[in-house]
Amino acid sequence: MLRLHATLGDRVMLNALMCAYNSGDVIGLALKQLIDAPCVTRILIADGPHSGRKFGHLPAEPTVGSIVKALASPKIVYKHMTDCRKLGEKCNRVLTHASADCKWMLVVDSDEVYHEKALARLATWLGTATYGRYAIKSLNPYPDFSHYFELPEWKPRLYQWFTDARCGMSADDDHQFVLHGQQRCKSGIGPRGCARIPESVCEFYHLNALRKNVTRVKRKPSGVVEWRGGGEVHRSGVMALSQSRIPRCIRELKRVTL
Repeated sequence: MLRLHATLGDRVMLNALMCAYNSGDVIGLALKQLIDAPCVTRILIADGPHSGRKFGHLPAEPTVGSIVKALASPKIVYKHMTDCRKLGEKCNRVLTHASADCKWMLVVDSDEVYHEKALARLATWLGTATYGRYAIKSLNPYPDFSHYFELPEWKPRLYQWFTDARCGMSADDDHQFVLHGQQRCKSGIGPRGCARIPESVCEFYHLNALRKNVTRVKRKPSGVVEWRGGGEVHRSGVMALSQSRIPRCIRELKRVTL
């Protein structure tokens, strides 16, 4: 039987894989929580454009590289590339730098923030994990930091790590899947056999509505939020969000600055 985990005390060691481009406005929030989490021993950042898509609506300043340099964390392995065709190719170039103690690879978009308590719960919960691939529920805080809207999104984010696991390159979304044949899947649940991690264990916050000049999120006069992505339009009401559920790095913001 495969051993699914190794621990430091009762916590499983994770690495975080982050594919970034023109996200210096938000990546500092995402990195702060990962740097501070004892269970995250390395953060792999694949930065730079790729030839498949244009990102003209995203802010060029501050650069991702400048944010990484300012943080000066020994946990971070940062690579900037300009010759990649697909996002998966960017990711694969940094995956070779996974740490020796890594047992799970957590895929984190550069505009996604985890609650510090959720990361601790996740690292403990993985000690009893049954499968090798998991999806995590996303929430979307609204600019007043007291509400959120909910989209029907369980993102494929967590994978049992093997040194030759890699992302696919047939489509841009393949960068979310760090796959290996020995990972145990759950047939029929989520994309590519990703089982769902209970919301009580871990969820993350997608900063869609907080970024300047990102127009995919709109609030209609009726109060309904409309989100366009993946060729589809999703709608959600706006719900109250208790301050205790908001990650520390967001609570510490005194006003909307993104």
